[in-house]
Amino acid sequence: MSAPRISVLLPIYKVEDYIEDCLHSLLSQSCTDFEIIAVDDCSPDRSGEIAARILAQQDRIPWKLVRNADNKGLAETRKIAALEARGDYVLCVDSDDCVHRDLVRTVLREADRHNADVVNFAAERITPDGTAVAAIDSGDGIITGVEAVQKVLELKLPAFCWNKIVRRSIFVAAEHPCGLIFEDVCVSVQTFANSKVVCLIPDKLYSYVIRESGISRRFNPQVVDLFAIMDRVEKATASLPISDYKRLFFRLKYSWAFRAIAFQTATTAPTYHLASPILQSVSAKLRVKHLLGLFADRHLKLSIVMTMLKLHPWIFYCVVRRFNRR
Repeated sequence: MSAPRISVLLPIYKVEDYIEDCLHSLLSQSCTDFEIIAVDDCSPDRSGEIAARILAQQDRIPWKLVRNADNKGLAETRKIAALEARGDYVLCVDSDDCVHRDLVRTVLREADRHNADVVNFAAERITPDGTAVAAIDSGDGIITGVEAVQKVLELKLPAFCWNKIVRRSIFVAAEHPCGLIFEDVCVSVQTFANSKVVCLIPDKLYSYVIRESGISRRFNPQVVDLFAIMDRVEKATASLPISDYKRLFFRLKYSWAFRAIAFQTATTAPTYHLASPILQSVSAKLRVKHLLGLFADRHLKLSIVMTMLKLHPWIFYCVVRRFNRR
């Protein structure tokens, strides 16, 4: 049997209520030139059992189920799946999300048409009942990998692993930061940086389901992993021929990452006592030159609020909580 063109990498962990819908969206694809590599990351519920049952009931799509002996986390589990894969490209799918029935057909058509290393597509954020809340745009065009990295730094191109297919060799060669959250940013930047041709298409082919258990919806002290992620992104991109690199990396690091750490902590921590250590860590890393840089980059409101954080995290916490209730 010839190898499939795409390998879907499907980590499984605590998704017994969602894995059936995810698998049905994959198994009903209009194009069958793909395989599913599912990895049960030592899930304590019945997720792996449900996945095995559903996959075994069909013979339309080739599949493999791997079981980790202990919990490895998302980044390492994706890497394990990629090493088991046979496809030319890999597609990461979170097992509590769903995909459009023409995803495989569409991305393969574009990959073949442009000999692309990456095909990056649009997506949508939806509620559990299927209501569309927001679009995740991709753009439209053929660009180089370096240009794609530049768009990420400019905050014009979202850096997720699940909104693109990537040549398997490029994906496997990337550093997958084990034990850290927000690992998608690090992996996406590396895959773009090592790609010659990146195809951006506007088709909404993926539905990201917003759940209360999601990273951005609950208090998670691991949000400070973004500090380490930014260090890795800088290491992977500093030598790239990107015009005005320092200013653009500053935008990603401070306008996005530092903001995300501070605001997510302030809005999700139930008490200031819990939020304080994290907000203190952001405040300690902020310098006056960074606040001035935010102002110079036309982020006036953000520079004002982050100045409050620098003056005292409690002021920042109270202001953010008050406005977030409106």
